[in-house]
Amino acid sequence: MAQQKAKDIFKGLVAPIPGVFDGKGEPDLDMMGKLAEWYLDAGAHGFFVLGSQGQGAACTIEQRKAIAETMVKQVSGRVPVIVQVGAVDPYTSMELGAHAKEIGADAIGIVGPYYYSDRNEWELIEQHKQVDEVTNLPILLYNNPQYSGYPTPPAMMKKLKEAMPNVFGSKLANGNLGQAKNYLRTMGEDFVIFVPIGQMIPGMLVGVNGSIAAGAPVTVPEAGVQLIEAIWAGDYLRAQKLQVLIIEHADRTAVLRQYGRRTTLEGLRIRGLDIKEYPRWKTKEMTAEHLKLYEDCIKRLLDEIAQLTPTAAAAE
Repeated sequence: MAQQKAKDIFKGLVAPIPGVFDGKGEPDLDMMGKLAEWYLDAGAHGFFVLGSQGQGAACTIEQRKAIAETMVKQVSGRVPVIVQVGAVDPYTSMELGAHAKEIGADAIGIVGPYYYSDRNEWELIEQHKQVDEVTNLPILLYNNPQYSGYPTPPAMMKKLKEAMPNVFGSKLANGNLGQAKNYLRTMGEDFVIFVPIGQMIPGMLVGVNGSIAAGAPVTVPEAGVQLIEAIWAGDYLRAQKLQVLIIEHADRTAVLRQYGRRTTLEGLRIRGLDIKEYPRWKTKEMTAEHLKLYEDCIKRLLDEIAQLTPTAAAAE
């Protein structure tokens, strides 16, 4: 694996695995294992563990270690696993990074240290370097200005890459086509860029490697997997139809944004997974009307995807 290019390893629909809990705030490790198999069965090309969807920042160090170990062990090398180790301070990230290496993670992700968003560039680079020194693993920079409190522009990302050759790519949490092109122009064509799932067709045509996809692919991962695989196959008509279905699903479920991350909990339950608690804080219960709407939207998306399988598309 080490002899392969990062673009050949970390690609496609990388599932941001939800970190789920037992109803008392402790990780439900049995369900985490079941979630791993569920996303693998859906065809996910990789896992991103303990990011925003994965509740990393809401967990204790020991909880993060337990979830990471469970996921790496369950996946057992079938797809690459990136463990997100970012934290406010370098020492937490160093401990989590060392643990990720010990358990056999394929790479670490680092969200820029958050809360103290007034840190200067030198301090931010040094914190990343401290983590790199104890892990010596491939590093995905998680560029999430909304949560860290500041952006990592291309010029700064280039400095991070120069300071840490282990940096192989970045997730642009709210990235668009123009931003992706700017990063690739600055970082080079071998740099791995992930953007939101709604940007896949134009993004992958200019060098984007896939999506660590929030939104529809969290509860209907089949949608993101089939979209990306259609683009890989050069089946752009089918890819276009899948892209439109994902966008339409987001429009139809826009009213549910008022429930925040509760939508992940209810969506996974609709898909047949007995999730007890998600996220690791209280959320407002959905009304019966909105639950019915959500169930109908998920079933509709699944039915529409089924009609666009390669066999069905060929029959048209």
